[in-house]
Amino acid sequence: MVTHHRVRDYSTWRSIYDGDAARRKSMGIKDWKVGQKPDDPNEIYMLWEVEDPKKIEGMMNDPELKTLMEKAGVVSPPEMILVLNEGK
Repeated sequence: MVTHHRVRDYSTWRSIYDGDAARRKSMGIKDWKVGQKPDDPNEIYMLWEVEDPKKIEGMMNDPELKTLMEKAGVVSPPEMILVLNEGK
């Protein structure tokens, strides 16, 4: 899964994102990479391996996650693209 959003400040966002690793793991998400656009470090992309896409929907509707995203300075709604492994 590719997830993208914009943040106010990468450093602030990253510390909160890293602190939320247990939630992602409990949802069957394995972090592959987190990256920034070269010309805009507050444009964030996350590459995740996802066990069950339906769990992601539940996670994204969790009010606690919304609060964390606000605290982290997320300023755009997350865009999520599910990419299936070949043959699955």
